[in-house]
Amino acid sequence: MRYGPDHKTKTHQRIVKAASKQFRAQGLSGPGLARVMRASGLTVGGFYKHFRTRDDLVTEAVAESLRDLRERMLAPARQAPPGEAWKQIIRNYLSIEHCEHAEVGCPIAALAPEIGRTKPAVKKRIAGLLKQHRDEIMPFVPGNTAAEKERNFTVAMSAMAGAISRARTMADLEEKQRTLDTVRDYLLANC
Repeated sequence: MRYGPDHKTKTHQRIVKAASKQFRAQGLSGPGLARVMRASGLTVGGFYKHFRTRDDLVTEAVAESLRDLRERMLAPARQAPPGEAWKQIIRNYLSIEHCEHAEVGCPIAALAPEIGRTKPAVKKRIAGLLKQHRDEIMPFVPGNTAAEKERNFTVAMSAMAGAISRARTMADLEEKQRTLDTVRDYLLANC
């Protein structure tokens, strides 16, 4: 059976998207290659036609996760009234919907401790992705100077990822919401 010229690219992207969701939901060591490939409608034998190593898949899956997050967070921010874009990003990120759906949420909130334990080469590649992620969000960050914008970004993103991570450990929905609301209200007033 002959495939179209873009078949391999589409298949590769399907694998990356499936891995992106599974890693965020189950952690980097959660789903094995067989499960990721099965979720993509493929067998594990086809993995090496698309990736040299599992580390390559992890890196591409994190990149996909960040791209997905930016699309969902920045689209409403672009539609926000002047001066409200950053606040819209904070509100969307610290929503209960984002908290309750790790599989489509922020990869930092879901995977930071595991990324911190990856091989130095993988960590370095992901650090580059995070820098690119930051650079694409920076136009929305308030501040009068580059240093002030950088500070606001670092404080807000660290607090938001931490709030989501912490809220996900809670069984009580009201307690989760209270955590998200507290951090949201603080950031809206101070960043």
